[in-house]
This record gives sequence, structure tokens and C-alpha cells, in this order.
Amino acid sequence: MITGVILALLASLVYGLLGVTFEAAAKRNYAPWDFIFWKQLSGSVLIFAIVVAKDMVRYDPRVLFLAGIGAVSYVLTCVCYLTASRERDIAANWTILNLSVLVPLGVSILWFGDRFTMTKAAGAGLTLAAIILVGGKPNLGAVQNASRWTTFILGAFLLNGVLSTLFRWVPEGLSFLFVAYFYFVSCLLALPFKLREKRATRPTRGLIALGAAGAASHCAGMLLTIAALGFVGRISKQAGIIVYPITNGFVIPLGVIMGALILRQAIDRRRRFGVALGMAGVVLLSIP
Repeated sequence: MITGVILALLASLVYGLLGVTFEAAAKRNYAPWDFIFWKQLSGSVLIFAIVVAKDMVRYDPRVLFLAGIGAVSYVLTCVCYLTASRERDIAANWTILNLSVLVPLGVSILWFGDRFTMTKAAGAGLTLAAIILVGGKPNLGAVQNASRWTTFILGAFLLNGVLSTLFRWVPEGLSFLFVAYFYFVSCLLALPFKLREKRATRPTRGLIALGAAGAASHCAGMLLTIAALGFVGRISKQAGIIVYPITNGFVIPLGVIMGALILRQAIDRRRRFGVALGMAGVVLLSIP
């Protein structure tokens, strides 16, 4: 159990770094599909190099099917999040994205039989309140763009939960293969959109470096989360309830703090309170 919790905490740390790369890409005004493509291409090269080195290359239709669903949901999540990031800062965007922990938790309760209690209901209520608070007023775009931001950030919220949910179906010992399939398929999905991008930017060193950093942190986060679910699942039937709030919950303050320090984004009192409510909600959700 302790090993699984430690792995989940490490996953939240690297996911925090992932959030900074997304915010940096948006604030540098990189075309969304350009960043997504270079990130997924970098991840494909990295993970396939590991799979080949470990002699794990094989064809598994079950894993390919899961990875395909994850790839579609993730690519759509990326473009929604990068679009929303142009309207508001990391405190709003990153918090709402990771409160999508409600999606895999809901599946864990309905499908895998994890317990649902009044405490978890209160946690869900706090997370919804946090979403309202951290939304606040637009500070990077015009007021008339508020509905556009709401549409895209809620789209990212729902779609992001799909990929996390799939982790519980990955067969034991095939996590690297799942991530490899996921990155390869998502890279192919992103390519035609990149080619059609009217505002495509040239692959500068900054764009490629940022994409590689995002890919490395995301690959590590996915593998650590799957491993954490596996370790906890061997001891407890409440694996989803224990792991997801850690990986998707603790990453909220980490991402916001990193954004404030690295990207120098100011966090007002309303949003600090919203982040705190979101964290409180995640803690309540994590109580078995």
C-alpha cells in the first residue's frame, strides 16, 4: 500500500510539471496542434525506444483498443485546454482540469464497486464549488470570451477523465505497451490537424524542447499512475478511491505553485480559496 501511495505522489509531481509546459505553450502563443504534435511525436520516440530496449514489442488488440480510446480523448483534451489557456491563467485552468478526478472516481464506484459515502458526496460538492470560484473573471482575454473559455475548459474537464479511467483496465505488465500505443495513435491523430493549422509555427528549439518536456513528464505520470493502481489494487479493492485523488488532487496546488513561480502568474484571493476548496474536496473523496 505504501509503495502505491508513494508512486501516486510521484505521479502528481510530474503531472505538475506537465501543467507548466501546457501553460507555457499557451502563453508563448504556440499553435495548439503544433505543440500537441511535437509533444506526441517526442513521446512516441521516447516510449518506443524504451519498449524496444526492454524487448516488449508485441501486438495486443486489447491494449491497442484501450490506447486508441485514450488517444482520441487526450488529443481533444489538449486542444480544448490549450484554447482555454489563452483566456485565463493556470490557477483556473489547471484546477478545473484536474478536478476531472470526479470522472474516474465515478466509474470506480459504479463499475468497480468502490464505496460511495456521504463524505464523498460532500467532496464532490466542494469540487463543484471550487470550479465556480477558480473560474472568476477573465484576466487574459475580453469579457465576451467568457463563454468560449467555459465551453473549452469544461470540454477538457470531461475528456481528461476518460484517459484516467482507462488506466484501471490496462492488463498487468503491459503499461509500457499501453503508453507506447497511446502515443503513437495520438501522434497520428494530431498530424492532419497540424498540417491544416493555418497559424502553424516553425518547429523552433523552444517548441520542440517544450514538447519533449511535456512528453517526458506525461509518460512518467501515466506509468506511475498505472503502477500505483496495480500496487494498491493487490491489497485493497478501493484502488481508484485511494490513487486518483492523489494523482489528480495533489497536482492542483503543485501546478498552480509552479505556474506562479516559473510563469510568474499572480493568484488572487478568490482563486486561492477555490484551489483550497478543491483540495478539501479531493481529501474528502479519498476517504474510503
